Amino acid sequence: MDWTLVERASWIAGIVSALLAVIAAWMAYRATKRTTRDLALLISAATDKPEVLERVEAAARERVETIRRRVRDVLAATATATAFLAASSLIALLLAAIPDHVPTTVAGGDVPRTVQECANAGEVSLCTPMHIYELAPGGKVETRFTGGHRPAERGTGALSVELPDCEAEVRWHVSVGGAVAAEAVSRDILVRVEFPVASDQEYTFTAERPADSGCPKTEVRVRTGITFDR
Repeated sequence: MDWTLVERASWIAGIVSALLAVIAAWMAYRATKRTTRDLALLISAATDKPEVLERVEAAARERVETIRRRVRDVLAATATATAFLAASSLIALLLAAIPDHVPTTVAGGDVPRTVQECANAGEVSLCTPMHIYELAPGGKVETRFTGGHRPAERGTGALSVELPDCEAEVRWHVSVGGAVAAEAVSRDILVRVEFPVASDQEYTFTAERPADSGCPKTEVRVRTGITFDR
């Protein structure tokens, strides 16, 4: 059962009920006003006492004012419910537009040093894993990554490589199911690639340095994850 549809149906039913209550209150106000005045005219004519009409009309005005207040309260409640429904729908649309990003974990192969890279957003800290390798000239690493335990779903994998220490050349590629899905060469700038992958698939990151490449040892920083559309 789609509970979102049930929740929205209950909101709509509440708004319709409030509108019906407004209509009923207004009809009661009109009927009370007309009936009370007719009765006052009959009593005044039968008793020949105009003050009776004045007292009855004063009481009727008081009742009418009470009904008006109730109508205003119902209208205010209806407006509040409508505004709440509109705000909830807007929030739901905004949340649906935000993709679901899942950080991956090391599943095998060469195990890098993994640290948490955190960014502060107000009072909340958002942390993602960063995998760090150290490559000497002629060195090679190969690591398998997985999206973790979740139902099979197609998504977009992303992997970036950064060399912060020296301008060494690092050639690397990403393989999915044994086939190369993306490849690049990193030197002194951040390089990022995307590739199709399923949540239940592993993908392999392979990086190597030529034997005559730059400084004695370079740090290779890798950030990777999978994004799913909601």
